[in-house]
Amino acid sequence: MKPMTIADIAREAGVSKATVSRVLSKSHLVNEKTRKKVAFVIDKYGYTPNILAQGLAGMPTKNIGVVVDEFPNNFYIDLADGIDSVISAHDYFFQVMSSHWIPERELQGVRSLIKNRVDGILITPKASDSETVAVLKKSGIPFVLMNCQSEDPEVSYVSCDNYKGGALMAEHINSLDHEQIILVSVFDHESVRDRIKGFDDHLKAGTERITRYSDAKTYWDGYELAAQVAESDSIKTKKTSLFVSNDYVAIGFITRFLEMGIAIPEQAAVAGFDDIHLSALCQIPLTTISQQVFNMGRTAAEDLLNIINKNGRPPFRRILEPRLIIRKST
Repeated sequence: MKPMTIADIAREAGVSKATVSRVLSKSHLVNEKTRKKVAFVIDKYGYTPNILAQGLAGMPTKNIGVVVDEFPNNFYIDLADGIDSVISAHDYFFQVMSSHWIPERELQGVRSLIKNRVDGILITPKASDSETVAVLKKSGIPFVLMNCQSEDPEVSYVSCDNYKGGALMAEHINSLDHEQIILVSVFDHESVRDRIKGFDDHLKAGTERITRYSDAKTYWDGYELAAQVAESDSIKTKKTSLFVSNDYVAIGFITRFLEMGIAIPEQAAVAGFDDIHLSALCQIPLTTISQQVFNMGRTAAEDLLNIINKNGRPPFRRILEPRLIIRKST
């Protein structure tokens, strides 16, 4: 999509280009009624300073913006490491911010990055059809989605095949043949929904035999929920398989179970999803699904630079192959 220009904004607002420039520079020479009219059009199209800035438009800054959901989760650290492996080799830097899973904050962050004149944006959006993605499209700035797939044929993305990853985990849980199965769903995100759908579709025990918990987002959520699950589901007396759809939360479960004297994997087999770096280093190394997080960041960064430099023919739509990594926790 062609980026908006001052002329486009001026035409729709029914004012001169000079007036639009004055509004952007917060000049006192524009009356309030006109300012509001121009501001309405700017907001409507997600019109942003890196496209508008007189004398600076078109000059690369060698900076890209990165928007993630949360900082504490090592998934995003591994993702950023993959991004940096590419952009640093091309003398780029990145500015990173966290949305904390709040759509309004995600949108504000993207607008702020564009105003800071980044050359492009990499984002793990709350949803692939969110208002943030719509603003990115309207702005004309190069961007690539990570950790989700978009049905929009104009949008580039890099994502793991989460459905297949869930299916691989179900097949592993099938082989354990424990008395009960517990599924812990983390945040409500399309990637998580896909992995749970794959798990449900391939679990031989049948979905009606699964005890489900939801909305555990962090290590500490997993740590706290583990005590509740141990009590309500009699983990100490029933051999149990647990699939926690996020490594970060799963490691919280492992920590708390060990503190409670629950043997892993003899009494409770715990599996996660992501294969963050920490999953191989925790007290009981974690069985998980690798979605090639480092490679996801690396590939997304390569695609973004290709879009910025007009190499290849976007959109680039990449699906990474998941792998089952079996460790001591199961």
